[in-house]
Amino acid sequence: MDFIKLHDLIYFNKLVELKSYTAVSEYFGVSQPTISMSVKRLEQEFNVELINRNQAHHQIKVNKYGKILYKHTEIIAEQMAEMKRDMQHNFDQPIRFGLPPIIGNYYFPSLASQLNKSGILTHLDNIEAGSEKLLEQLKNGEIDIALLGSNHPLKNNAIKAKILCENNFKIIVSLNSPLAKLDKIRIADLNNCNFILLSKDFVHTKTLQQLLKMHSVHVNTRYHTQDVELVKRLVSQNVGISFLTSTAITKNDHVVAIPIDDDDLEPFYVSIAYRKSHVLSPQEQELVNILTNSIQTEKKLSE
Repeated sequence: MDFIKLHDLIYFNKLVELKSYTAVSEYFGVSQPTISMSVKRLEQEFNVELINRNQAHHQIKVNKYGKILYKHTEIIAEQMAEMKRDMQHNFDQPIRFGLPPIIGNYYFPSLASQLNKSGILTHLDNIEAGSEKLLEQLKNGEIDIALLGSNHPLKNNAIKAKILCENNFKIIVSLNSPLAKLDKIRIADLNNCNFILLSKDFVHTKTLQQLLKMHSVHVNTRYHTQDVELVKRLVSQNVGISFLTSTAITKNDHVVAIPIDDDDLEPFYVSIAYRKSHVLSPQEQELVNILTNSIQTEKKLSE
């Protein structure tokens, strides 16, 4: 097999997306025959036809071989874009760091002094959102590093993730709730209960919805919010009950945290994550090291 030219693959990738030789030639600022020759070289290299031109509408129709090649060129195009971002990156710019509110509220206060001593704190551009949303932003290159919560170990071809600690999910209720007397509770016991829930981009809500569906349980959602403290205040006022990880619950919340007695409930994992294709700057690597060592040490001390 002869050497495949990288620009032929990039041209083909864009041709599948734009479905027009003219549009691709204008996009890259090259002649239309240049694009046509790239496609021909690829077809000769793989000894297959990749596309067919619909003469009636002048549209590009990709066949099954073209679709297979396109999947590979998607990876190449994404890595090329990542490479360009890294090469143009100004290391004096802030570190785009994703931090879910619950994880941030629990871990960040103790981390702040270490990050301040290392000079990293002033370089952090914190983006706060639920872990589900932050994971998408990480994949899309909108942020570069994140602490993420999940109800399963994160596995993604584009993401490098390391579990730092595990915590349990619990049901929280008001001190005055009849449920407050229970030592443990099962998901099946929650049928028709009133709930105060976090927004849908939080792992907590996704996990609870999966459990409710699995156990054929219906609950009444009274309120959705992104504010974890508001959730706990509403629960303390007996407006409803909620589903939170133990990291989000303190003695000052005036709620009762009830362990969940179901074997099919995974723990809440806290992971440090970044794109595999992203080259960490020295400061970003130090940030990863501080987060990893601090959270793992704190978890061991609490056990």
